[in-house]
Amino acid sequence: MHAPECGRVIKKWSGIILKWLLRSGTLIIYVNILIMEVFHVRDSIKQIAQQFIVSHFPESDIVWIGGSAVSGNLTTESDIDLVIIDETESPRLECFHFLGWKIEAFIYTALSLEFEFQTAKYRGMSTIIKMCAEGLLIEDKQGNGKEFQRAARTLYEQGPQLWDEGKINEARYQITDLLSDFRSSEDFGESLFILNKIIDTVTELILRADGNWFGVGKWMARNLKSHDKDMFNKLVQYTKTYMNTNDKTELISFIQSTLDNYGGELFVGYKGFLL
Repeated sequence: MHAPECGRVIKKWSGIILKWLLRSGTLIIYVNILIMEVFHVRDSIKQIAQQFIVSHFPESDIVWIGGSAVSGNLTTESDIDLVIIDETESPRLECFHFLGWKIEAFIYTALSLEFEFQTAKYRGMSTIIKMCAEGLLIEDKQGNGKEFQRAARTLYEQGPQLWDEGKINEARYQITDLLSDFRSSEDFGESLFILNKIIDTVTELILRADGNWFGVGKWMARNLKSHDKDMFNKLVQYTKTYMNTNDKTELISFIQSTLDNYGGELFVGYKGFLL
C-alpha cells in the first residue's frame, strides 16, 4: 500500500466514523474497523521496510522504523523513515524510492549513533533520538537494539542541554536586531523573510531556555504547541492578523512581551564571539 493510499484509507474511515457518531449508536464497530485498518497499514509498511533492508542493506545489524509511519499520522506525502546501524556502511542520510514509497535512510555505525545521541543533546534536535526511542524495531541481529532503544528513551525524557546565559543573550540580541528591521521595513516581501527568522529564533529561545527539544518545520510548531499551547495559538493568531491586514502592532507587542520573559531586548552591552 502506497503513502497516498494509506492517507486516503485513514481519511475515508475517519469520515465514516464521524457520520455514524451523528447517526447511530454503532460507532464502536467502526472504531474497531479503523483500528484494524491502521494496524494493516502499519504491517504493510513493516513488510516494505524489511524488503528494502534485504535489498539495500543486507549487512545491517539494527533497524528502526520511525516517524509518521509508526505514529499513525500518515498523509499522502508521508515517507518511511529508517534508522539503520550497519558497520559496513559510512554514516550518512540517503534517500530512495522503493515499491511506491519515499524512504529516508539514516545510516550509522554503533559508535556514530552514540555520538549522534550526545551531540543531539547539545544541539537540542531530537530527530534521531525520538525515532530510536519510539520507533518500531524490525531488525536486531546481535540483540543490542533494545539497549539502544532504552538509552534513547532515557535521553529523550531527560531533554536537551539547558541554554546558559550566553546562549539566551545571543538569542535576545538576534531577536532585538530582527525586530528593529521588521519595524522599519516597508517592503512586505522583505518583512516576511524577517518575520520567518524572528519566529524561528523566538521559538528556539522559548524551547531551549526552558529545557525542551527544538525542531525544524512542523516539529518546531509541534514542540512549541506541546510546551505552551496558549503561546503557540497567540503567535499564530497575531501572525494571521499581520498577514491579513499588514498591521504589525499586535505581533510586535506579543514578541516583545515574550522576550521580556527572558530579560527583554538586548543591544547595548552585548558581546558575541566572532569565529
